[in-house]
Amino acid sequence: MQSSGKWLWRVFGLLSLASMLLLAAGFVLALDPSQLAPEGPVGPVKEAKPPTLVPEEGVRQIVGLGDSLTRGVGDANGLGYIGLVRQALEKKSGNKITLSNLAINGQESPSLVAQLSQKQVQSQLAASDLIFFTIGGNDLFKQSGELEELDEKKLAAATKRLTANFEEIIKQIRKANPDATIVYASLYNPFGDTEAAADTIQPVLDWNSAASDIAARYPRVLVVPTYDLFVNKEQAYLYTDHFHPNAAGYKRIADRILQALE
Repeated sequence: MQSSGKWLWRVFGLLSLASMLLLAAGFVLALDPSQLAPEGPVGPVKEAKPPTLVPEEGVRQIVGLGDSLTRGVGDANGLGYIGLVRQALEKKSGNKITLSNLAINGQESPSLVAQLSQKQVQSQLAASDLIFFTIGGNDLFKQSGELEELDEKKLAAATKRLTANFEEIIKQIRKANPDATIVYASLYNPFGDTEAAADTIQPVLDWNSAASDIAARYPRVLVVPTYDLFVNKEQAYLYTDHFHPNAAGYKRIADRILQALE
């Protein structure tokens, strides 16, 4: 029993000593954490470089697709947002930029899907650095009845069709060109200061949210919001038809797109 007791005391003593050494080491490291650092100089931490949205050598070709908003209807200067973006990028880079504006007035999403199957269109997309498109306004409001009395069932069906076509549009563009940045200018509500505001605000907001969700699943696809650029400012930034932007309205869209591309 006596020898067993001595053995236990020795074990206890060794454990106590080990604990004291660990506490001492922890105290030293707390005072000087650099003791854990490797010897010699430490290089700077490299941050991941975000992917560029425009080629470093500059943009050479732009393609526009979609409806009258990309066509530039309502701009007395004949530029539209896409022409203004082109001018700004040319000025910034010093490069001459070719613009192929293939947008069609009044176009709806099924027609754009069909247009993207054309070989000439695919060829122009393949050679482009930036691809812009607008679509959806005609789908939602032409297919859902008169603004004075919107048919909710038709509006829901039009939104469902637009959602499916929108994803197909992105797929086809990305198939034709895996690398170019795709920019979709989402919808504003031209009826925000009319009696149709109550019936049109939420469908536009819901569609913009759906478009953003779809685009987020694909690389290098930007959804640029425009809703806030016109809300409560319709008289200042809409054309006389009270549907399309005027020159100042298109400039606001172009400035927003340029900010997104920076």
